[in-house]
Amino acid sequence: MPLVFSDEEIAKVTARYPRLARIDSGTVEGILDLNAVYDGKTLTDNFHIRITAFNPNSERVPALYEIGGRTEAIAKKWNMSDLRDLHRNPNGTACVCVKQLEKEKFPPGSNLFTFVEQLVVPYLYGLSHYESSKTWLWGEFSHGGLGLLEFYADRHTPQTVEDISEILPSIRKELNWKEYHKQLRSPSAKRACLCGSGKPFGRCHSKAWKGLGQLTAEIERLGLNTRSLFI
Repeated sequence: MPLVFSDEEIAKVTARYPRLARIDSGTVEGILDLNAVYDGKTLTDNFHIRITAFNPNSERVPALYEIGGRTEAIAKKWNMSDLRDLHRNPNGTACVCVKQLEKEKFPPGSNLFTFVEQLVVPYLYGLSHYESSKTWLWGEFSHGGLGLLEFYADRHTPQTVEDISEILPSIRKELNWKEYHKQLRSPSAKRACLCGSGKPFGRCHSKAWKGLGQLTAEIERLGLNTRSLFI
């Protein structure tokens, strides 16, 4: 993905959202005035955001940062100690979708306007809705590696080697990545959950356990060497 936005795509975004402005060739920042409808419910709100062409978490999509303090305020309101539960990564980027959906939500050839309309606006809508109701409108995945596994629980679409290879770096970034590797090599519902709770994996995060089964089945179907996947 290019590390700059074209003049044309920035102009299209700022025309639609006039309180956003170009900071440099790879950065757009300002107030995004949200007026969106999902499932018949209209939400009007505004967020101070920054969008950068470079995303430390993805080579496919730009990065979104909510920089107005709303995420912290929502966490404080609902006594949440971990901002990852509001889909903010430790480096401050917003997790606008689970990694496996990036290609679907932001297919090759997409531009900044696509990113704003298809990923930024729904994410901010969800954040605004969560602030008032403490519920996410979308099918919610856990943060981190558990969310990557949960994605497969209800997905039966055959995976490709590329599909699987794209998620492994994200799993490798988990502090307990060796436990993920162990589960991929030898799945066990009774082993301690990957979240660190100490409870059996199959009981603590049952959806992630189900997804692990789907993922390992695909790895076996593709004939991949699980032991070497993380090298």
